[in-house]
Amino acid sequence: MVRSAVGVLVAALVGLHCGAAPDPDEVASKTAESSETSAPSAPRRPPPAEESPAEEVPEPAPAPIGPDLLPYVSGGTLPHVTSVVQDETGATFATGTFVGSVAIGDTVINSRGQKDVFLLKLDPAGKFAWVRAVGSPLGERSPRVAIDGESISLIGMTKGEMNCGAGPLRTWSSETFFFCMFGGSDGAVQAGGVFPTGSP
Repeated sequence: MVRSAVGVLVAALVGLHCGAAPDPDEVASKTAESSETSAPSAPRRPPPAEESPAEEVPEPAPAPIGPDLLPYVSGGTLPHVTSVVQDETGATFATGTFVGSVAIGDTVINSRGQKDVFLLKLDPAGKFAWVRAVGSPLGERSPRVAIDGESISLIGMTKGEMNCGAGPLRTWSSETFFFCMFGGSDGAVQAGGVFPTGSP
């Protein structure tokens, strides 16, 4: 770029020396053209995109108890269903949370603390079969149900001394996972346990 500009200026000076006075506008124009052609401008970079702060994904709100279960529920605070599965026979198993004393089918369940967990079964014809309540003197949340062969597994989170129906389980210093297993045919308690999350 410098050499091209110098060359134009030298040519102008030679013309001046030979008696031909250059047009100042022409000299300036040629100098500008040399600068533009000899040094292509760098491509423009788009401005950096603003980084949006990471948003926490909230836990889905529990759905109200479904119309299939509603006819079997009376009294207390209406339970909320968080998980439903069906076995190969068409029987339905549902879990969720409840507070206080609630009659489901022909059984009354009572929470031990702030919020407890229920597990119920409807037979393949949609008729109420049984319901079980698990919990602690504190609060439980996020229960999920799964079919494990002929047993039904219930998992969730607890802050207190969890009881699956066969007595209190071990406690930890922080919120823990709980695990309860029941017989699919009669809802009898088969096993239970709690496991630390690793959080302080």
